[in-house]
Amino acid sequence: MTKNHIAFLLCVALFIAIPGFAKAQSGSQSSNVQQTTEGIQKRDNEFGFWGGISFHSPTWIGTIEDARFGNIGLRYGRVLAASKSVALEWTIDAVPVAILSNPRLFIIQSGSTFAVQRTRKTVYAWGVSPLGLKVNFRRDRRVEPFAASTAGFLFFTEDVPVAGAARFNFTFDFQGGVQIVNSNRRSYTIGYKFNHISNGNHSHINPGVDFHMIFFGFSVFK
Repeated sequence: MTKNHIAFLLCVALFIAIPGFAKAQSGSQSSNVQQTTEGIQKRDNEFGFWGGISFHSPTWIGTIEDARFGNIGLRYGRVLAASKSVALEWTIDAVPVAILSNPRLFIIQSGSTFAVQRTRKTVYAWGVSPLGLKVNFRRDRRVEPFAASTAGFLFFTEDVPVAGAARFNFTFDFQGGVQIVNSNRRSYTIGYKFNHISNGNHSHINPGVDFHMIFFGFSVFK
């Protein structure tokens, strides 16, 4: 997955989000003043953390099966625009810890004979996802459905997902879920994401890995 592919996918996510935002915005065109002070507001800042874990590794884009993945992240977000019912937010995530585990084949020598052994290997990583867009619907309500997409990179301690691939890998995901915002402007998030990891073909081996993930988060709007 190249940088151009990632940028294209984020643009697609943005164009999908804009029509819904524009429709909600049209109902409030007669006034330049936001009609409600509840919920998520334009120019709000979001500070939070989240954690996710995979429960399945399909082969939609990548080719590695039976892989497991988990990560935790710190989030900053800025609400760029808000209509009566929809909010558009830019997000950036720092990922201090990510863990990828998948089976690998190793050649074992015993005297003059060789055997192939299949063993699961776990590799750690850190990274950043500086490109993120999130759209909250019903943004003036307590329970707010959302759709989002992020893109960035992970730097692993070893080549992943196989030897000879790369330690530096690009990532992107598509997300959906609900964000529960209480009266103190604290929020709890639960959602699903499709996550893809690959080295963008800067290595001669680029099998890539896909994940279905669930994630949970907590954040504060200020």
